Amino acid sequence: MRAVNLIPSDSRAGSAPVAGRSGGAAYAVPAVLGGLAILALLYGLAHHQISSRRTQLASLTARAQRAQAEAGELAPYTNFIALREERARAVSDLVDARFDWAHAFHELGRVLPHDASISSLDGTVGGGAGGASSAAAPASSTATPAAAGGATSAAGASSTSAPGGAAAGPAVTSATPPGSVPTVTLSGCATSQKQVALTLTRLRLIDGVSEVALQSSTKPNTTSSPGSAGAGGCGASDPAFTIQVTFAPLPSSAAIGSATKLTSQTGAGR
Repeated sequence: MRAVNLIPSDSRAGSAPVAGRSGGAAYAVPAVLGGLAILALLYGLAHHQISSRRTQLASLTARAQRAQAEAGELAPYTNFIALREERARAVSDLVDARFDWAHAFHELGRVLPHDASISSLDGTVGGGAGGASSAAAPASSTATPAAAGGATSAAGASSTSAPGGAAAGPAVTSATPPGSVPTVTLSGCATSQKQVALTLTRLRLIDGVSEVALQSSTKPNTTSSPGSAGAGGCGASDPAFTIQVTFAPLPSSAAIGSATKLTSQTGAGR
């Protein structure tokens, strides 16, 4: 008769233990929990970093807005400085575009020889080269010092006659047109023709002179009676001369238009 072992095989002595029904699932649960913990930790760190960066961004934005507000408050000062510099340049260009009659007459008195005298002086500002077209009426003066000073103030002025015959006041312009050619015509007397030549040489020493031309130099007839006046009110033996002095053209500049525009903008801003 065959023997039968009724002890379960997993309880028999000397047999190896056999894994339960769950197998490796019991180890997978801790691994999953550990992964979730790591993910939660990474999420917390990322969230904290994002919050810190947002706070920093808000702080920088506020600082930028404050800086822009301060710059906006200082903008009028910057505009005023730019306006002042533009006005200074416009005034400088206007000064360069005008002809200095006072300096020209001062130079004339400095270089004129002692043996030559001026009986009349005409100053004009021509509109083109050579002074062919005149942009301003000539300013004339007689031999008296007071009239010579009047020629300085009347340069560039023009007068018209009223219907009743009375002369209207001179319309003085503030600046001569750019590119104009100032000319001065001198009439006077000298003791000799040699002094007339010396006068021509001396007139070339005036600042800004480009040409000195002798228009006429007439010596009175020696057969005239003694004591009689010569040509142009000169002495009996003194030659009368007429000399034209041409200055360099005034510099061409847009300063007049820019200054006028600047003045109109300033008046509109007020």
